[in-house]
Amino acid sequence: MSELSVNGADTVLLRRLRLLSVVDALRKAGPQPLTVLARQTGLSRPIIQTLAEELTDLGWVASTPPTEPNGVGRPARVFRFRAESGSVAGLDIGAHAVTALVTDLDGEVRGRSRLAVSPAAPASQRLQAAKSALAEACSAAGLQPRALLQVGVGSTGVIEHSGRVALSVALPGWTGVDIPAALADTVSCPVVVENDGRAATLAERWRGAGRDVDNLVYIHAGLRTGNGVIVEGRLLRGHTGAAGEIGALPASGWAEAPTHLLGFPGLDHDARPEQIAEFVFARAREGDRAALMATERYVRALAGGVAALVLTFDPELVVLGGGISRSSDLVLHQLATELHRVCVRVPPLVASSLDAEWVVIGAVRVALDAIERRYFVPGESEPLAPAPAPVPA
Repeated sequence: MSELSVNGADTVLLRRLRLLSVVDALRKAGPQPLTVLARQTGLSRPIIQTLAEELTDLGWVASTPPTEPNGVGRPARVFRFRAESGSVAGLDIGAHAVTALVTDLDGEVRGRSRLAVSPAAPASQRLQAAKSALAEACSAAGLQPRALLQVGVGSTGVIEHSGRVALSVALPGWTGVDIPAALADTVSCPVVVENDGRAATLAERWRGAGRDVDNLVYIHAGLRTGNGVIVEGRLLRGHTGAAGEIGALPASGWAEAPTHLLGFPGLDHDARPEQIAEFVFARAREGDRAALMATERYVRALAGGVAALVLTFDPELVVLGGGISRSSDLVLHQLATELHRVCVRVPPLVASSLDAEWVVIGAVRVALDAIERRYFVPGESEPLAPAPAPVPA
């Protein structure tokens, strides 16, 4: 950015924008000397030095010795963003487990916890498991839950912008739960809740196969199917938070799809629901004709909703995540074939590169995005305040 003139400008706003430009450069590029920061921001070296020292006093930036001397005179000072100046948490509140991650402001994991929970558990028990997992992850990170700057949550269901579950058909008693209010006795920071499919979409674009893709459709599939859509770099949420609920349409095939796996005749009577898809796909991989037929019918049913999303948003990439991503060798080719029957253009289809923590990684990204808006986005954030002091466990 070019150096701004202060003639007729609000000098307070100008200084704030300059501070944010330094923070943004350090967060994206890592530790830098003043001369490089000056080049990246378009500001003069004396101004950069003053801003870096102010940010150091605020606690957002620290100076660190350079890795190598510059060969002439004293080594240049190197400044870095203090990612350790705050912590956030991500929570995945799922049907079979609750997972918590605590990270620094760069998303580096400092603590984690995963607790099993029954799909039939009442809402109160599931919420208690979420609080326990959060407390365990915070303890592993060496801090108290009330020291967190932000919590992001991924949950099944239609999630209102307020964090209330408007509708859930997968979890008993989950409809109507106000998740931020339920966590208020555990944390003192803001809580942002996102639908699990959309949270996983953010994870995929942040650290997965869809990294930095600006137009992306993500399918989170297994015995239950969800999705997320990113358009021009922004996650599509809609007016109330119900955007993209393709599965509500019977014609999408998503409600029908799991019946083809659940009805596989070779299932053990005591097979757990979360293991059924993997079991059927494994048998199909071995050449079992009934399993191959069940897989083909499943993919054909899944393809209806995927085609609707592809035709509507014309994405650059479709990422298949969730449990089905482990069986992409059986699914992707047939899914592409089905899409070619009806779509004007079929984008590349790839399997997720993330492991089973799709949703909780996305929940961390939800929390970090909220932190960025609060502290670092010009026009949205408040004037840059001192970094919060850490509160040990």
